[in-house]
Amino acid sequence: MSGASEQTALTKLTLTVRGKSANDRLLFGRAFHSRGLPYRGTMHLFEPGQVFGFVRWRGDGFGTQTWRVVVAEAGHPGEKLTRIPGIKPGAHLLLHAFGKTRAKRSLRAIDVLSDAHVLHDIHPAYWRHVYAQIASNLPLDPYDPDVFASLDLARSSS
Repeated sequence: MSGASEQTALTKLTLTVRGKSANDRLLFGRAFHSRGLPYRGTMHLFEPGQVFGFVRWRGDGFGTQTWRVVVAEAGHPGEKLTRIPGIKPGAHLLLHAFGKTRAKRSLRAIDVLSDAHVLHDIHPAYWRHVYAQIASNLPLDPYDPDVFASLDLARSSS
């Protein structure tokens, strides 16, 4: 890939750090390219199919206002993508934990998974499972790559 076609195929994640009002950070993902931005932030570019996770925190003088954990998969050109703040043009949303309780549960799950697995290599179907379990307040099933790859294959063939 080169030139303009490379730029349109990449997913851009912009993270901001502004003292006590905004603090975003990349949790995991293998960015194609990363660079600092002049207004205290970073920009990461991901190739189609790459999975990445980040935390978005917003606060003010009264404390935390919003806190979310997002795991997404960069899409291919022409696919229908979910619009997610900070991601251009959008991505496939795999996990979205909004609020203190769900964000903390998501971060704990990510910590447990990071002890035994490379997070950006975990199958997207498992991240959807993690989202469903957290949203339902149920315990997580352990990650088995073969099981979740076959579940995804079965879903795509039906």
